[in-house]
Amino acid sequence: MKLEKHLLSILESLHDAVIVIVKDSTIVFVNKAYSEQFQVPAKKIIGRKLKEIEGSSRILEVLKSGKSLINDCSYVHSLKKDVCANITPLIENGEMIGVVTIMKDITELTKVQDELTKYKRDLSDLQEQLDRRYFYKLESKSSVMQKAVQLSKQVADTDASVILYGESGTGKEIFANSIHEASKRNNKPYIAINIASIPDSLFESEMFGYEDGSFTGSRKGGKKGLLEMANGGTLLLDEIGEMSLNSQAKILRVIQERKFQKVGGTKLYPIDVRIICATHRNLKDMIKAGQFREDLYYRINVVPIYIPPLRNRKEDLPFLSNTILNELCLKYSKHVRMSEEVLRIMEQYEWPGNVRELVNVLERMLVVCTKQFFEPENLPDYFCLERHPSSINSNNSISPSIVSPLFTTKLDILIAKMEKEHIEFILKNTRNRTEAIQKLGISRKSFYTKLKKYQIE
Repeated sequence: MKLEKHLLSILESLHDAVIVIVKDSTIVFVNKAYSEQFQVPAKKIIGRKLKEIEGSSRILEVLKSGKSLINDCSYVHSLKKDVCANITPLIENGEMIGVVTIMKDITELTKVQDELTKYKRDLSDLQEQLDRRYFYKLESKSSVMQKAVQLSKQVADTDASVILYGESGTGKEIFANSIHEASKRNNKPYIAINIASIPDSLFESEMFGYEDGSFTGSRKGGKKGLLEMANGGTLLLDEIGEMSLNSQAKILRVIQERKFQKVGGTKLYPIDVRIICATHRNLKDMIKAGQFREDLYYRINVVPIYIPPLRNRKEDLPFLSNTILNELCLKYSKHVRMSEEVLRIMEQYEWPGNVRELVNVLERMLVVCTKQFFEPENLPDYFCLERHPSSINSNNSISPSIVSPLFTTKLDILIAKMEKEHIEFILKNTRNRTEAIQKLGISRKSFYTKLKKYQIE
């Protein structure tokens, strides 16, 4: 049998679409599969030039270059289809006489790919929204804080041990809770315990629990320990640097073996818990002083995260103050806003108590404030002492002039008078308040605060 005689039959038997053109781009053959897949009758296109039907066809590129295109995917406008094709020159006696193309309709596949891309994009957007939800209290303009938050996000969905380093009040527990909420354990318990609050004599019973009748006065039926309560979830060991060496040995064993034993019992209970530690102390220095076990340190210090103190990220004060104030306003059913004047004073303070102190200060201010905006006199007295150290007498007592905080000296009165007169002058010489604000170079919020303060109509 001569194969050439059966060439057309072979092409017609293929399930993939076939189109053949000659050197001048005339279409000389399309098989049955081509007509069926693309709804184009053979008689409609055979004898026509491809360059007139599809001027940008990839087939014409092969006709021009003489180089094959394999698994080439493109959109065919005349067919309104996405296709994937093998486009090969036809060679006879060393000369190219045309091009044969075998193609598949991949329109549905392209749609699926587009949908998959969309789902991936939506999933990414959703993840960003979830991150903002879990970590929104930790938003920051500080590069150091941003680095700490980003690292927390990266390790949240793993089981890696995390230790949070930071001064008291920097928000270590907020970090720990955010990590738990963003993890795959977020539907399981989150238990936080301050080690310093547990006497060493009670550590074992509180952490591991006890069996029924373990000791005189024990609860009937025994008691669950913190480890068992946190099983499947996350356990925060806050201020782990306060843990005694004896207790350190016991917690190290649990971390290594993933099992624990209740007080008064012999049974070993398996435990699946992620442990996050937090401390304000330098554990390396404690190791050198013999106060902290080195083996425990390397077990818990897998991912160290350093949280900067508030004094090193004062650019975050506006966001932090407004976020905290919004929550406090809901708590006390009051509506009070932060003025730029008060915020500038707060930015000059060093905040030794960090974010915890900020919360306390804002709560105190909200309780005593009787207006819609905080004023300098709402700030605690010690803010005044830091700004006016000369008001402290040689016997370390506060002079009478400081009893009414801030803006009580003659210079302050003079500055306030000049500021009021300047605002009144600008208002008289501008067309409207928007122009006045631009001339003064202050925010609209600050402008209206000053109008109210100076009772300018």
